[in-house]
Amino acid sequence: MAPPSIAKYVMDSATNRYHEAATWSKGKNLKNSQADRDHSPQGTLLTQLTGRIVAVRRMKHSTFFDVRNSQQEHQCLAGTSEYDGFGVGVADIVKLHGRPSRSRTGDAVLEVDSLVCLSKPSGQESLTDDFRAGALRRTGRSVRQDRAREILVDSGLRERLRVRIRVMRSIRQSLLELGFDEIDIPVIVTSPFAGTANLFRLNSADLASVDLYLRGSLESHLKQLIVAGFESAYCMGASFRNESAELHEFLMVEGMSSRFDQSQLIDMVEQVIRGAALSVRGFPAVANNRVEALATPWRRDTFSAITGASANEGASVKRAYDALRGPISDGFRLPVFVDKFPAVLSPLAQRDESLAGNAMRGYMFFSGLRICEIVQEQADAEEQRAVFEAQKLSIAGDSGAKKDSWAYDSELLEALKLGCPPLSGFGIHINRLVAALTDVRRVSDVVPFPLASGLMAR
Repeated sequence: MAPPSIAKYVMDSATNRYHEAATWSKGKNLKNSQADRDHSPQGTLLTQLTGRIVAVRRMKHSTFFDVRNSQQEHQCLAGTSEYDGFGVGVADIVKLHGRPSRSRTGDAVLEVDSLVCLSKPSGQESLTDDFRAGALRRTGRSVRQDRAREILVDSGLRERLRVRIRVMRSIRQSLLELGFDEIDIPVIVTSPFAGTANLFRLNSADLASVDLYLRGSLESHLKQLIVAGFESAYCMGASFRNESAELHEFLMVEGMSSRFDQSQLIDMVEQVIRGAALSVRGFPAVANNRVEALATPWRRDTFSAITGASANEGASVKRAYDALRGPISDGFRLPVFVDKFPAVLSPLAQRDESLAGNAMRGYMFFSGLRICEIVQEQADAEEQRAVFEAQKLSIAGDSGAKKDSWAYDSELLEALKLGCPPLSGFGIHINRLVAALTDVRRVSDVVPFPLASGLMAR
């Protein structure tokens, strides 16, 4: 039999070390059965632990201190004089060796044999105060300047970021099982087109004569990949819009497929989101009632039925959005998929032949947030060009319109001329999905490094 690979050996070794540490750590993962108490390997297993000291409890002869690594907090024990000799305190990063044991009250502890200080932060006194408060004391600086410190001391924020990580992992796994290929999409684009959005303009020293923008959507390049022969492709990445603080930078999962029509894709995305919600059930930061709500089948409805407004080709973008604002603010406490949006809001979607003025495009709303969209995409080059022309004319007299947002996407039009199969697409807003699951309203509460601390847009 061939020897195990180095990678497998490293993974197995890391898993075993984590298992040993987790078994004897403080908290809900601790094995507290009577069998563990009676047969614990006290003094027999040497365990290595690297992490940051987050709390110290000094007693006359013994000192307990908690060390946090990437997984959880571990309760450690040393003699008080021995601990003083280590020369460490709250916020220091340490590496220690110890043996699993029990305190007099039966709590699991790691009796420290040796300890080395790896790093001491500057401004240790203020960081110690933040640890004790469990939150960052505001300094007046921007959110990003103090973000690492805030993640370090705020356990609630760390737990929400763990929810975000698991949700992303679940969505990726679901799309892999459904046969989607993950692809990367350019962040810098030459077309300002992004539906109704405004984009950030860029300057290039080497390409001074070329207009450049941060991408506002992943849709166009994914559609071009379908033209080029991919059946199902998706990208998980940031999009950027020069609008509200929440939309300056936001994480999306966008996908395109020629294997599913819009109706099939609605069912598929519903299952993907349900799986992501169930994957974080029981996480400390998750509101379990939100998980249960997202696990229920989506209610299906239409834009006209929800808003009472009729869609027509002459409707302005602002009026179409305003018609939906009331129902969104009222909540949508259970997931609702609202289909057949006005065509004026859907320049890349196929027109609904059964209902004039509507497009085959819809959104899923939940807890007052627009979580995802699903579209039957426009696949005909000439019809797409005609849509661009009509929409430029429809906003020509609107002084508040973002006119550069309606520019032609020439790359997409050229690709569609090569021939495009019928296809549908979807987009899942990761920030909003995590916000809904954790019951928060500020984008900064679910994003690792937000540009600003802003409320979630509805």
